[in-house]
Order: sequence, then C-alpha cells, then structure tokens
Amino acid sequence: MRLNIDLNECLRDSPKFRSILEQEEANVDQLEQKLDKIIKLCGNVVDSGKAYVAQQSLFANGLWDLSAHFKEDTLVLSSLSKLIHNLQEMNKFHTILLDQASRTILRNLTSFCKSDIKHVRDCKQHFEKISQDLDTVLVRNSQTARNKSPEIEEIGNLLVATRSCFGHQAMDYVYSIEILQNRKRHEVLSTLLSYMHACTTYYHQGSDLCEDLEPFLKKLAEEVATMQEETITIEKKLENRHSFVTNKEIIPNLAKSKGGPILEGYLFKRTSNAFKTWNRRWFCLRDNQLVYRKRSGDDNYTVMEEDLRLCTVKPVVDTERRFCFEVVSPLKCHMLQADSEEMLTAWILAVQRAVGVAFQNHPISSDTDTNKPLETAFNKIANEKKRKKGRIWEQLLRIPGNDKCCDCGESNPSWASINLGVTLCIECSGVHRSLGVHYSKVRSLTLDDWEPECIKVMAELGNTVVNKVYEANVPENYIRATPMCTNSIRENWIKSKYVERKFVYKLPDITERASRNLMNIRKWSVRRLRRRPRSCDNSRKNVVSKQQRDSVLMFGNDLDKPINETFDISSDQDSTGGEDNDTPDEEDISKLHPDRLLYKAALAHNLPVMCEALALGANQQWKNEDDHNRSAIHEAVLSGSVMSCAYLLLNGAKIDLQDDRGQTPLHLATQGGHTAQVCLLLKHRADQHLNDNEGLLPLMIAEQKKDADIVTLLRLGRLNEEMKGSDMGVCGDDTFNDVVRDFSQMACSHPERLQRTKNSE
Repeated sequence: MRLNIDLNECLRDSPKFRSILEQEEANVDQLEQKLDKIIKLCGNVVDSGKAYVAQQSLFANGLWDLSAHFKEDTLVLSSLSKLIHNLQEMNKFHTILLDQASRTILRNLTSFCKSDIKHVRDCKQHFEKISQDLDTVLVRNSQTARNKSPEIEEIGNLLVATRSCFGHQAMDYVYSIEILQNRKRHEVLSTLLSYMHACTTYYHQGSDLCEDLEPFLKKLAEEVATMQEETITIEKKLENRHSFVTNKEIIPNLAKSKGGPILEGYLFKRTSNAFKTWNRRWFCLRDNQLVYRKRSGDDNYTVMEEDLRLCTVKPVVDTERRFCFEVVSPLKCHMLQADSEEMLTAWILAVQRAVGVAFQNHPISSDTDTNKPLETAFNKIANEKKRKKGRIWEQLLRIPGNDKCCDCGESNPSWASINLGVTLCIECSGVHRSLGVHYSKVRSLTLDDWEPECIKVMAELGNTVVNKVYEANVPENYIRATPMCTNSIRENWIKSKYVERKFVYKLPDITERASRNLMNIRKWSVRRLRRRPRSCDNSRKNVVSKQQRDSVLMFGNDLDKPINETFDISSDQDSTGGEDNDTPDEEDISKLHPDRLLYKAALAHNLPVMCEALALGANQQWKNEDDHNRSAIHEAVLSGSVMSCAYLLLNGAKIDLQDDRGQTPLHLATQGGHTAQVCLLLKHRADQHLNDNEGLLPLMIAEQKKDADIVTLLRLGRLNEEMKGSDMGVCGDDTFNDVVRDFSQMACSHPERLQRTKNSE
C-alpha cells in the first residue's frame, strides 16, 4: 500500500504537500468526530442495557413474590420457579454481553482516540510551531544586508539548524498521520469483530437454553390449555349466575350443633352509653353463648352473654322502635331489634330454645318449623326489592332509544352509564368500565340500588338524545359496533365516541349550519327545558322566536325527546322557577364557547345541552368572570334544579367551589331555600364549614331564614361528622344516610312538600 504523502514533497514543504496535509487533517478530524459519536452511542446502549437488566432483575424478583401466592398450588409454583430461573439465566447472558461491549467497543475505541489521535494532535502542534520558526528565520535571512558578514554567517547557521529540525518534525508528523490512517482500519474492524463474537456467544447461549426448555415449554403449554378448558367450564357454569341471585332466596342459617342451636343474622343493638345509639351487628347463637361481630374490619366475635342458662328473652312493646326484644341476665339487659315481625319471632324462639338446650344439653329436633317464618319474611323482602328494581328497569327502558344498547344496538340492555345517561349491554358496559369513572360510571339496572337523582338524570337524557350529540357526525364508512362485533371493534368505537369525541359537531360547525337558516347571527342562548307536553316540538336546533329570527342562535330544541304518556318518572320541574319565561337570556355570539354553553345550560336546567357542552370539552370548574366568578354548579343551584346539580356532580364538578362572594353551592342552595339541593349536596359530602365573605356559614343562613328542613339537614350533617370515628360512628352515619335518603325520595316523589311557606313553619 503506497503512502498518501510524498516524503520529498514533505521536505520541500510544497503547496502540494500542504494541500494533502490539510486533507489528511480534515480526515482525522472527521474520524475523531465519528468515533466520539460511536463511543457515545455505545455508552448509551450499555447504560440502557444495564437499566434493562436491572429492571429485568426486579421483574424476576416480583415474579418470585408472585409465586409465593401459589404456594399451595404445586403445579403452578414449580412451573413459575423454572420459568423465573431461566429468565434470570437470560438476564445473566445479557449482562455478559454488555460487559463485552464495554470491554471491546468502549475501551478499544476510547484508547484509540486518546492515544493515536491525540498523538497526531501533539505532532501537529510541534509541526506548526517549527514551521512558523522556519518562516521567521527565512524572513530574517532575506533581510540581512550584504555588508554584514557576521550576521550573514550567524543567520546561515540558524537557517540550517531550523530547516533540519523542520524536516525531522515534518517527517514525524507525516509518520503519525500515515500510521493513524492505516491503523484505523484494523482497529475498527477488530473491535467490531470482537463485539460480534460476543453477540454470537450471547445468542448461542440463549438458543441452547431455549432448546433445553423446549420439552418443558411444550408440556407447560398443554397444562395451560387444560387450565383454560377448566376456566371455560367454570365460566359456563356461572353464565346463569344472575338468575341464581334473583331466584334463590337468602334465609338465615338455622342449624344444629353439639353445643346447641345456631341462628345467625343481623340485629340492631342499643349501646349502653348515654347516647343510646343503635348499631347493626351480625349476631350468632352458638355453644350456649350469644355473640356478635361487625360486618367488616374485625374477624373476632364479641361475647354478649357467656352463659345462656342465666338469660331470659322477652319482646318489648313500650318503645318507639318496632320489632324490639330484650335479652335479660342477672347483671345486664340487652335491647335488640330485628328487621321484621317474623324475624323477631324467630329470634325469640331461637333464644328460648337455646336456653332450654343449655339446661337439657340436647339439640333441637329436626322437625322444628322455625325456618318457616324466616323464609316467609325474607321472601317478602326479596320480592319487594325485586319488584321495585324491575319497575325502575321497565321505566328506564321506556325512554326513547333505551330499549337498545346505546353503542351496539343490542336489545334489552341491563346496564347503564349514570353520568352519560345511556343504557348499555353487558359487553359494552365492560368497555365503559375500562375507560375509567372519569369517562363513564357503570351500574346495573337490575342488581344495583338507584338514587332518585340518578334516575332523574337518566330520564332527562336517554340513548336517543345522547347519540344526537356523540354520533352527530359519523362518517359513512366508519365501522360501528354491532351486537356480534369483535371486542377490538367495540372498544375502538366506544373510545372514539366518548374519549376522543370524534363524531361531535364542533361549535364552528354548529354556527355554520345555523347560518344557512339565519341571515345574520349576532346572539345565542339556551332554551329553558320543560317536560310538559306544550314544551315539546319537532323543530330543528336552530329554530328561534319570530321576533328574533334574524339574529339569535338557540340551543336545545332538537335534543328534545317525545313525551311518553306511560312514563311516570317525574322531572324536577316543580322545584325550578322561571320555566314559563320564553325569553331566555341572550349573549353575544363572540362569547360562544363550550364553557359558557355549559354555564348557561346549567342555569336553564337543560341537560341535553349540558351533555353537548361536555362533549365539546367544557370545563366543569370554569368560572364566569362576568358573574361573580361563579361556575356551572352555582348556576345549577340558582336554577333550583336537582337533576342539573346531580348531573354536574356525576361528571366531576367540584362541590365546594367559591365565587367572589365566598359562596359555595351549599350557601346558594340554603339561601334559596332549595331543600332538595341541600340534601343532594350533603349526600355528596359538601363542606358546610366554609364561610362566605360576610363570615356566614350555611347553617347561619338557614337559621336566619327559619327554614326548619334545611336547618335539620345541616345539623344532622354536623352531628354525623362529629360521630364519625367515635364508638357509635357507624350508626351515626347510617342514621344520617337514612334521613338523607328519605328527603331524596320526598324530593323525587312529592317535591311540593319541600316547598314550605314561612306561615306553615
């Protein structure tokens, strides 16, 4: 291989030499830059690999922890142990590969850069210095006069010495460049060759390990298939689980034991402290003792009576509470309460027989008919609950569109999303659950207990109304979910519809469509919602009043649904004011955006428009700077509408937002005398200890207005907070919930009873 630089040209220091030298120097600079980049990238690979190995090690440790869960399942435990061990072996192979990468690429190339290239840099500095010195001496030699013989001799000697030094240094510089240019070839290739040998070893080790694992993996695959078949068998057995729950009645456990009769069930017990509160506990008669425990949080039983031979039992009729009886011993008297007359009789009979068996030490005969009254009582309770839930289901399915799943069209849906206001089939409800409760809150129409406010929200919306919003602009070729579609299609459709909101008309599209019918749009408003027949029409959304046909864009008309005469879930129109006002407030079209649309729709208690605003991305916490910094939930309270408040709370509105006056929704509801709204806010744990700017609490406002119902609710709420964490906290919470539930039912069924005048108070 010939040299790149001619040595004769080097000694002559010709322009050709300098040109080739510049090219070689540029080549060295480029080589150094690329090698630095390779070293950096390899370092990143090694660091990332080490991080991966560390996480893989943590993953293996986590799998060891998981295997401890299967300590009683030897098949799963042994298989998991072998799999984890092999994963750790693969991790060791990866560690060795990373070490080889550090030893070969990083060490060799770094050494090459720091030694060879650095040596070239050092030679270049010496060469440039001696070159400058030679140029200086040549200039001095040319400037020496003829008549100065001593200086001529001196400069001549200096020139000879400098030229000789330059020649040697130039030769060294050329040598270092030539050696570097030739050495880089085998250095790079040998380094990568070593690294490839390490990779080959790594893959061979993995291949050998997998080859040894092949019989085990085949056997494990067969065992997994067997497990899957067993799971499918169990799944088929549980397909009719809901019918089992609805058809099989739950009765208390009445059985025999060596120590005497056993009866288990819930009773209320009165505490012996000064408050005389009632707590619900699980009681049991066993081993000649009467014991009880809490439903959760404590697995130990508390012994109420250690020896039933010292006890007597009798019913209590001179008390305000029904179905009470006493267990009396020489030192204590325990007041207990059953849930029904039949349960009262059963417990008294069971305690009496237990006392008798404690004396006689023999079990109850098998022909006892104690089970009959218990079965009768539970049959009545279960049938009543079943009838009530079935009636709610039937009513909700009568809402337009609700007889089919909102997303796939499956008939007779049995699930619902309470914040969206739609009914769903069981497959779509599973996808909705996976979205998270901030998108969809799923409940069963047949198995869950429904709050009156949730039923009203469902009644105001329904599949037809909601789909007008969320499916307003579906492309013709878009793949929709169907009852028989795959899970991936169903999931993509539901996520596109509710999470990404691809098919919702944006506000610019709405105004553009409206401009086709309105010559000049200057203002917009939201129609107040009425559920009386005269409020229903089949107009399009952009219909306006006759006097303002050329200027006002009206929201809410085409989201109405026809009134079903057989539908008896009422709206809360009796608790709202101003419905007969057909001239709603108007605003400039330039202020139209989703936040303000939600704000105005809440004041108009128009849930369909609120639904559309949320679909357009409205922020529930947005505050109107033009109206005391109030939010949508403030306006819902001012409208007097329970369902508007409930709808906002179901969709994530913060309950304790304060306006410029420091007033929360609870302040406004109290000030307006809206008992049903106060009840709803307290049910959602509104903070009644926040002062407004005048230092007033909601309770102070209620006392000033002499509103007995609201004062009672607020005081009960405070008492409930004080009782939490105390010995009778559970009972206090249950009592408060019972009172709130009663007010909620009254607000739903008889709202006029909550509209009391001062004279009636």
